[in-house]
Amino acid sequence: MGFVVLHIQKPKGNDARTTAHIERTVQPGNADPERTHLNKEFVDFPDGIQNRTQAIQHRIENAGITRKIRENQVRALQVMLSGTPEDMQRIQNEGRIDDWCQDNIEWLQDTFGKDNVVSAVLHLDEKTPHIHATVVPIVTGERRKSKQEENNGKKKYRKKPKDTVRLCADDVMTRDNLERFQDTYAEKMQKYGLERGIKGSEARHISTPQYYRELFAQNEDLKENIEYLQEEKQEVYEKVRDMYDRKDEAQEKFLNMHEYTQQKEEEISDLETRIEQLKQDYEPYKARDDINLLLSVFPQLNERLRIAQLCKGIGLTIDTIKQLFKGESLSFTGKLHSPEHDQSFSVHDAKLQLFKESKDSDRLKLSINGQNIIEWFKQKYQEVRQAVRPHIKPIPPTQKKGRGV
Repeated sequence: MGFVVLHIQKPKGNDARTTAHIERTVQPGNADPERTHLNKEFVDFPDGIQNRTQAIQHRIENAGITRKIRENQVRALQVMLSGTPEDMQRIQNEGRIDDWCQDNIEWLQDTFGKDNVVSAVLHLDEKTPHIHATVVPIVTGERRKSKQEENNGKKKYRKKPKDTVRLCADDVMTRDNLERFQDTYAEKMQKYGLERGIKGSEARHISTPQYYRELFAQNEDLKENIEYLQEEKQEVYEKVRDMYDRKDEAQEKFLNMHEYTQQKEEEISDLETRIEQLKQDYEPYKARDDINLLLSVFPQLNERLRIAQLCKGIGLTIDTIKQLFKGESLSFTGKLHSPEHDQSFSVHDAKLQLFKESKDSDRLKLSINGQNIIEWFKQKYQEVRQAVRPHIKPIPPTQKKGRGV
């Protein structure tokens, strides 16, 4: 089973380059122009609206926003939806890509609001089918900062209606919301054989410009290696040709040259093989395909990989992880790091052990002193917060007035 791909980001500055990429007004290097006609827009623009940029502005102007929008304010979120390449190819080969698209559009509209999804384009002219969606972050209700100020007891001089319509990307992209988006999207995609990625994974998405920069650099290195080998090949050819030109000088020299020529021809063949191997090795998904094949043959390996990544992330050594997989109960003294809270906690003679979630399940859990490690991290984090909070001194009223001057 493959993984879903859901990436949401706030564009920096003018996202005209993104519009050009999505609408193919500028042809990207990794797209096949002969397949561009297969791309499809799933959201109808209002009357008089011609493109994605106009659709974003039209939504903002007709949402009922009364507050002035700043020039640097985020007006739209970029959402990319896909799956692992081999699974997306399988879905397309099975003739289910249209159903997959409809379920994606339904999830987008249910999650962000139908009117806020102003564009959703399917790209079939690249190697992996995917959807680029554009969401205008229109929200209603009180700002999160206002709620926090109220909870902290700060004085508010003017109350605003709690059903005010606002443009606020930060309220949409909270940490809890982003985790919920990943969960609900994975649930929607289960019927296509796709599941959620590993929570707490250190893998990070890179932007499209960064991907192309890295791809270009790798391609330049490959070109340089191929050119170097071809130059060597040409030199060998010239030496061989020169030897044949002078073969009439003496029979003995000719025999020696013939033997040398055969040796050089073998070197040429070896160079050609190396050139072809370099070309084959430069397949972006070759390593990923090998891993996916291994996980398909050994399904249990996927779960062991997840647990191994979790153990490594909290600070366990390879030898310790190996012992845990043998079913041993280990005593651990040191620090354990929580990726979720970005904080380390000291333990002494803690008992670590792996156990199955249930008898009928192959899913594994890591326990510490008989408690799930995730719950243990949450408990320790709360204890630290409760211990720190009483030591925070309130600011005297006189100093508060001085800070505003």
